[in-house]
Amino acid sequence: MRRLVDIALIGGFLLVDVFFFHDVFKPGESTSAAQWMTGFLSIGVFAICGRSLLTSSR
Repeated sequence: MRRLVDIALIGGFLLVDVFFFHDVFKPGESTSAAQWMTGFLSIGVFAICGRSLLTSSR
């Protein structure tokens, strides 16, 4: 069950990041503070869930 939650969190945050940051490099587009905070939060989620997935597979 833990693996399923980790995979769902990683997939969900990847989807949110794609929607938030798909236009970050377009000229004239700006990224809000909430989008940057979500991006930094997703890095933490990826690290924690990835570590959990790697240790549970051993």
